[in-house]
Amino acid sequence: MIITGYNIELHRLREIDIEMVRGWRNSPHISQHMEYKEYITPAMQEKWFQSIENVHNNFFIIITKGEKIGLINGSQIDWEKKETMNGGIFIWNEEYWDTLIPLLSSILLTDISFLIGMERTYVKIMRNNAYAIQFNKQLGYELLDNQETKENQQYVLTKKNYFEKTDKFRKTLQKISSQIYTIRIKNKEHVASKKLIEQYNSSIEENKKLINLIIE
Repeated sequence: MIITGYNIELHRLREIDIEMVRGWRNSPHISQHMEYKEYITPAMQEKWFQSIENVHNNFFIIITKGEKIGLINGSQIDWEKKETMNGGIFIWNEEYWDTLIPLLSSILLTDISFLIGMERTYVKIMRNNAYAIQFNKQLGYELLDNQETKENQQYVLTKKNYFEKTDKFRKTLQKISSQIYTIRIKNKEHVASKKLIEQYNSSIEENKKLINLIIE
C-alpha cells in the first residue's frame, strides 16, 4: 500500500525494512525522545513487526525525493469506535527536521484517516519533548485531563479540531499542490488493504473525490 500526496510517499512497512528502522530507532537522537529507551534487538524487532502486521495497525515509511527518511503510524485502531489510539512519527534524517516534510507527512496520513471514517486519534508525547508538543498542537491535538504530572502525556485530536486548526495552512497548500491523494493497492488480499478498500467504499462521495484509489 502506497499513499501519495505533497510529493511525499508513505509505503506500508514491510519486513524487509524493519532492520533499517531498528537501526534508526536505536540511535541516540531518536531513542532519547521515546518512552522506551532500551536497546532493541533483531528478535525484539521481529516480534514487534509480527504484532503490528494486521488490520489494527498502519505503519508507513516516509519517502521524499526517493529517500527513506522516517516512520509514521496510526496504530491500535478501533474501527467500530472510529478511533486511532496511538499515532506517531519520527524522522531519522535530521536534515528534514526543520522543514515542512514532517508536517506534510502528518497531514497526509491524518487526512486519509479522517476521510475514510475516523473521528479521533490519540498520541503520547514525553513531557520534555517541547518540539513534538508544539508540532502536534499545530495540528489541533489537545492535552487530556489529568496528564500534567505524567512523563508520557496523552493528547487527543478530533476531526473537527483538526480541520479547524489546519484550515489556513490547508488553503495555502491548495495554491501550490493538488489535494487529491493517491492510494495504490498492490496486494488487495492483504488484510489492511481489504479494510482500507472497505472503508473507502463506505465513505461519503465528497470524501471519495479527494482520493484516487488504484487497485492493481
